[in-house]
Amino acid sequence: MKTRPWRATLFWIMGLLFGLPALAADWSGTRSIVLSNTAGERHTIGQVVFSEADQGKTAFRIEMAANMQDYFLAMRPFLCLTGPVQRLCWFPVHNEAALISKDDLLPLEYALMFMRTRSTDLHVNPFNGLYYRLRVDGDRIVGTLFEVDMAPFIAPDVLPVEQRRRPLKAKDFYDADAGSNWLPLLSIE
Repeated sequence: MKTRPWRATLFWIMGLLFGLPALAADWSGTRSIVLSNTAGERHTIGQVVFSEADQGKTAFRIEMAANMQDYFLAMRPFLCLTGPVQRLCWFPVHNEAALISKDDLLPLEYALMFMRTRSTDLHVNPFNGLYYRLRVDGDRIVGTLFEVDMAPFIAPDVLPVEQRRRPLKAKDFYDADAGSNWLPLLSIE
């Protein structure tokens, strides 16, 4: 039996429409946040608690693990993970509701930003921002590391009001050198 083109299109659209609620349901519950590198080093730094929300969105809450230690750097408290050469300090930004969808993971990306410093430094530099651009990969969310200037988050008043919610643009991201970054891989599993 030959399928007519409009029927194939209809089945494809129905698959999309009925598949969306299943995706939202897949992200309910608690998932681990893991930072790792290609040498096999893995650190579970916390967890994301997902729950269903209205309009096909998923709400999230981040809880950091005990291995994220308190540091007072640059006159501000941070939770940091320290390795032999580098320290990663969590710099969450909450410019909007903690809601994501399969097409918009940006609020979760902003909530999982970091600044890196040497493990012996007592300060942080906003030019050393680390940003994991997230994407769904099967039943996990994985992040590709980019370097970013954190100035729009440290001094948001310099931006026009309409840019403060999502201030980073494509020009603000720089490819991160995996060799010079301690834990360039992020996964939520």
